[in-house]
Amino acid sequence: MNYLPSKLSKLRKHYNYSQSYLADVLGVDTLEYMNFENGSKMINYDQMKKLSSLYHIEMTEVFRNSDEVKLYDVNKANTDEINIDYFTREETFADKFRDFYEHNKVASLIIAFLVVTIIIMSIVLKNTARPYTLVKDNINRLSVSQTTVIYIDDYSGVNGSGSNANGELSNLTSSGAIKVCEGEGFTIILNDDGTLSSAGLIAKYAKEIEDWKNIVDVACGNAHIIGVDSNGRVRCVGEDEYGACDLAGVNNIAKVFATATGSIVMDRDGVLQYCGSFIGSSSLKNYYNIRDVASSDVILAILNNDHTIDVYSNNSLNYLEAESWDDIVDVACGDSYVAGLDRYGKVHIEIDNDEIRNEVEKWSNIIAIDGASDYLIGFDGVKIYGVGNNSYGQFKKEQLVKQRLDMVSDVSYTIDKNSISVQFKGVSNASGYLVSIDVGIGVSRRIEKEEIVTFETDNMTEGKNYTLSIVSIGEGNYTDSDPYTLSFTYEKPEETYTFKEGENMPEEEFVNYLLSLGVSEEKIKAVEGAEDDICGGDVRTVSSSSLDGKTLSRSELLNSEIEYTYCRIMDDEKE
Repeated sequence: MNYLPSKLSKLRKHYNYSQSYLADVLGVDTLEYMNFENGSKMINYDQMKKLSSLYHIEMTEVFRNSDEVKLYDVNKANTDEINIDYFTREETFADKFRDFYEHNKVASLIIAFLVVTIIIMSIVLKNTARPYTLVKDNINRLSVSQTTVIYIDDYSGVNGSGSNANGELSNLTSSGAIKVCEGEGFTIILNDDGTLSSAGLIAKYAKEIEDWKNIVDVACGNAHIIGVDSNGRVRCVGEDEYGACDLAGVNNIAKVFATATGSIVMDRDGVLQYCGSFIGSSSLKNYYNIRDVASSDVILAILNNDHTIDVYSNNSLNYLEAESWDDIVDVACGDSYVAGLDRYGKVHIEIDNDEIRNEVEKWSNIIAIDGASDYLIGFDGVKIYGVGNNSYGQFKKEQLVKQRLDMVSDVSYTIDKNSISVQFKGVSNASGYLVSIDVGIGVSRRIEKEEIVTFETDNMTEGKNYTLSIVSIGEGNYTDSDPYTLSFTYEKPEETYTFKEGENMPEEEFVNYLLSLGVSEEKIKAVEGAEDDICGGDVRTVSSSSLDGKTLSRSELLNSEIEYTYCRIMDDEKE
């Protein structure tokens, strides 16, 4: 029988500690500590070492297979043997208040009056000043890509601003969103029932993640999505050019992270594994039990379990200031900055730009941050703040109530041998249009006015379904339209044949050419030429045919009745 769980419970109850307090001491969540006491999970060596120090007992005594364990008298602790800060029972606040009231009744009444006054004032001010409370889940309420910002409001609704080129801001509905993550052109929402919702994701990937169940964490790269379910099983889908989904054999996973082109997973013991390609990846072998990561093409920032940041970079800055910050609960980075959110709602940023630094220092009561290569976002639960490149209106909160442009109309397309050409009718007040086809993660063309847009078809597969998307781009008092979408099946056009007039081809060669194309002999009819249509030599040639000047597809050619005229060879005897 394993007596360790019962010993852990006995020690905790004897010293009157809560399970949540011990979870904080060990750096795990409360559920994981509860699993230690119920025997469903084994405590590791380092965690046991901390508890042995806390309870002032030898580790061998805890590991000994017996239900006996040394318990000190919490009221008569030997200060030479145990830590008084941990084990002596201090006088409670209730004890002190009772004693104070007995000796200072008048003062107690005055204090009680002041307390009631403060409570009433707090209630009055509640509607004018948003109370600031920073909880762990808040950092999951914000995510950005290079062109969009997505966030969860106080009612678990998902909102966004910026580009809507692939429909990543359209129909953002959720039945209790608890986390959002943003890729390049798509949005993923983790719902409180363990399901995922998506917007802007190409059909085959959207269909796949609909089948994911009991998901407890999800993360997005530029072109891939990684999730983990309640059994520790990892799921991954998307473009895998860099091996971002190469996670065969990993299990018992508790949390997932994503870089633009890579994935990081952390198992329930805090051990990290990674795949894909990103800056600083080789340093991950030195870490366990991290809180979060942020990355760009040139920076990897790791948020440690002690609320400090480590930074790996291949640009000219070393980010020593960022590594000196304390109490950090969220981290973000771009190509030239690292930012950290502390537990008091203050955002710190290390960047070689005083204007941006001064602007960020004005932010307060922030509950989540995130960033792209050239901009940083802060979210206070109500309002979006931002600094840096705002080309797509990512952090103009008021943009969400601007007039949305109409969708384009009269959309049509034609497919030839090597390309597909798209035409449409534009709309008033548009500053341009973004035309996309979901080949891979998306191929887009931005144009300033309505015109024919051409895409090569080299990467398209015959018989496969594709979606054409056109977004009217707004500026000033207008925001982007919802995407106009048109689904189609790509069928490679038949080969065509163009027949010139007056070929003067020998009759036998003309007939054999048609036969080689598959035309049946029964569909080829010879008609003798006019009386004066006499061949110049001794070979009968075609004078004209019903194909002259026509361009026909193969099927049209095979279904045609073909007539031709020929010249007469002069008979010497008749002459």
